[in-house]
Amino acid sequence: MKTGNDKIRRDALTQREAMTMKIVWDHSKPISAVEIQQELAERYGISYERSTITTFILHLRQKGFIDSYKKGQIHYYVPIVSEAEYIADQTRQFADFWFGGSAAKMIAAYASDDNGGISEKEVDEIRRIIDDLDR
Repeated sequence: MKTGNDKIRRDALTQREAMTMKIVWDHSKPISAVEIQQELAERYGISYERSTITTFILHLRQKGFIDSYKKGQIHYYVPIVSEAEYIADQTRQFADFWFGGSAAKMIAAYASDDNGGISEKEVDEIRRIIDDLDR
């Protein structure tokens, strides 16, 4: 669902689009469709035809996640939205929907014993992060 502020609130990525974007985000330089195809196979064990990769890329461009340029015969893709921006936006939407916007309730659900709990080391790290927010 689009809102009046689409720059901040973006459509969620499908699982395959997210895998494709993760590859684009993890590359420090522009990446070609062939490289994306190879990375999907190596990283996730998924072999797609080139036309399928092109469809993922088209959807990512339409959603405003990537841009492209052509050098010679090869198209290269670069992220427009950073991974951190996307994660923050999706986390905020998740917390809003499931926990009424409460980060505390979301963390409590994640940390519950039903989900394997949370280690003392992780608790200390969360405390450090929160303490750093106050500064």
